[in-house]
Amino acid sequence: MKIVFLGNHTVGVESLSVILNSNVDVAGVVAHPLDHNDGVVYKSVYDYAIEKNIPALRGKATDSKTLEFINQKSPDLIWVVDYKYLLPNAVLNAARLGAINLHPSLLPEYRGRAPVNWAIINGETELGLTAHFIDDGVDSGDILVQKKYMLANTEDINDALEKLYPLYRNITSEIFGLLKKDKIIRIKQCITDSTLYPARKPEDGLIDWNMPAKSILNLIRAVAKPYPGAFSYYYDTKIIIWKASVITEKINSPVGTIIYFKKDKPVISCVNSSLLIDEYEVTNNKAVKLNKGEMFLSNG
Repeated sequence: MKIVFLGNHTVGVESLSVILNSNVDVAGVVAHPLDHNDGVVYKSVYDYAIEKNIPALRGKATDSKTLEFINQKSPDLIWVVDYKYLLPNAVLNAARLGAINLHPSLLPEYRGRAPVNWAIINGETELGLTAHFIDDGVDSGDILVQKKYMLANTEDINDALEKLYPLYRNITSEIFGLLKKDKIIRIKQCITDSTLYPARKPEDGLIDWNMPAKSILNLIRAVAKPYPGAFSYYYDTKIIIWKASVITEKINSPVGTIIYFKKDKPVISCVNSSLLIDEYEVTNNKAVKLNKGEMFLSNG
């Protein structure tokens, strides 16, 4: 079997490494163009392919050079991991067996971009990874295999990624085993259960102190390291909040107010309770002293 791999991210490297040990021919790799606005740096699929002497290029799915590259390889299957571009029909039709994508949600829920981040923002505790065929919709093709994992409300996006990495390896190995035995079963997605989410940008981490403390905590968890972080302003200084916890007491102070310190850590008044800031970072190496009674703001 001849494969063309489209991908990005550490999860792409994890999946590609399994494929290279699966006795198939990886004829080429297409990785993302470099984008310095992504906000997160992962292992490079492109660099990994070059290291393994696999022909590789960086390109968008609609670039003519991408289609030419794929057609030259005459693949049986296109394998996609964290490749953010929708594939046009010309790409989908280039492979005899079509294209399979690994999407980090329990489809049909959380179709679209940043599914793990959105799931944590929404307070989900059961997350997963889905292998599915790609059709002309957004993550709407037939499902092959799903893997679930649990995420506690004390865990963040980095914990989720650490749980996902082995799932990418396991599901890749399982699918190629099924392909070799010709035992692939396709399961139609239920459209009525589907949800679709947009991409997220670093600026989407701005905290709205009018939200409940639990919702603010979920945002902090969802964009913690290696993501750019949830942030607020203390006067004109941007402060990134990496870790926090909810305190059930509610003190009658305007939201965003530092109401007291607990072991030198600020406690912030929220809509229905308070938020203990366990770990934060002052940007630009400024020397800033937080004071009781002062406020965090949602703009600088």
